[in-house]
Amino acid sequence: MLFDNPEARSLLVNRQRRTPCVLLLDRSYSMAGEKIRRLNAGFYAFRQDILRSPVAAQSVDLAVISFGPVQLERDFAPLSENESLQLQACGSTPMRQALELAMLKVTERKHSYQQQGISYYRPWIFLLTDGEPTDEDGHGSNGYKSLIPPLELAAQEQKFTLFTVGVNVSPRGRAVLDDLSRPFKGRCLDLDNLKFEEMFLWLSASLSRVSQSAPGDRVQLVDPRVGDDVYDGWVL
Repeated sequence: MLFDNPEARSLLVNRQRRTPCVLLLDRSYSMAGEKIRRLNAGFYAFRQDILRSPVAAQSVDLAVISFGPVQLERDFAPLSENESLQLQACGSTPMRQALELAMLKVTERKHSYQQQGISYYRPWIFLLTDGEPTDEDGHGSNGYKSLIPPLELAAQEQKFTLFTVGVNVSPRGRAVLDDLSRPFKGRCLDLDNLKFEEMFLWLSASLSRVSQSAPGDRVQLVDPRVGDDVYDGWVL
């Protein structure tokens, strides 16, 4: 039965135009300690900030994928249905596999919207990592390059937007994130001094602006390097 499906039931109850976002979060061994603690605290601040806006609370549709290993932490749902996140650092950095899953989840979610007659803004994929990509066994890998053509096509067809954030990444790690961002006319955003909370509050404000815009409007995002009178900058 249709109403036995939680996803369909949620979409039928809440007809608000959706602002879908996938958080793609690195929780590999190198994130242990202060990094993972601040990441979890930042997500809590993000959730609380979204819920302060009645429109964004109903519109922002969030999925959370962590790596490694790759794991779907939260499937798409409004923030009111997403509990706080408590990631534990472990594993390697299978970035390609994680990004593939994010792209698949975005495609599936858009199909669900279309089936239920729900309008939506262009999805966001927000990738954060402190390392270089590996395979699932932890060995360095250039497999991410196979994603460049589909990312270029996604950018051309406006299927989603990809943002990449580096946490004290190496020059090679930054080059990888630049490669992934380039189809979307972006670059690796270097997180300044573990400012996870500031980053998440910028993301919350940005998604809230999108959710309150009219279809077709070009939303002007706050410069993440300098912030504004409400949100501090977080990019080096």
